[in-house]
Amino acid sequence: MFRARDVVVPANRRRSGQSGMGLIELMIAMVVLMVGMLGSMIMVIAGMQSNTRNRNDTSAVVLDQEILEKFATLKNYPKTGVAIINDCALAGTNQHLAALVQAPAPGAGAVLFTAGTAPTPVQVGDVDWTQPTPALATGAAQGYAMQYRTCNNDLYEVRWNVMEVSPNPSSRISLLTVSSRQVSAANGRATLFAPPTTLRTLIEN
Repeated sequence: MFRARDVVVPANRRRSGQSGMGLIELMIAMVVLMVGMLGSMIMVIAGMQSNTRNRNDTSAVVLDQEILEKFATLKNYPKTGVAIINDCALAGTNQHLAALVQAPAPGAGAVLFTAGTAPTPVQVGDVDWTQPTPALATGAAQGYAMQYRTCNNDLYEVRWNVMEVSPNPSSRISLLTVSSRQVSAANGRATLFAPPTTLRTLIEN
């Protein structure tokens, strides 16, 4: 008499039923790997962007320091006239006639944030980049701003303000505020947003 328990399942059928589990596990592993690689790529891109911003900030700070040191080393300051600043431009002139003339508050040159216009209290006294650019310093005209070309061909805009703090003839003190930010990058590289850098120094006659 034929009984159901006597039915024997061939071994090849048992193997074929188990082979599908290996394929599913492989697909799950591939998905996990893809998610992990995607996360790694995001971290790499974020690191590259951070590195670019840091480089831009460093270049901007160097430009600020160049203006500060140029003005601070002039004798018998305050002065009239200009200081000649050279950049790395290969086309046209690379000279900028940076204006030295100061004025009582709010100063001469770039507009500064006041207590009433600053977005935050810590920005009081910084250059207000929402205002129009002051007259540009070129090789033929003096001004309180310049389009500075770095040696890797990036372009930065630099603005400054010269304010008379103490008019005492025996010890005249001027406050120099310099701010810069990147305008464009060379070789088609993307220009990442970075807040302007601002430095200040007091210059005593």
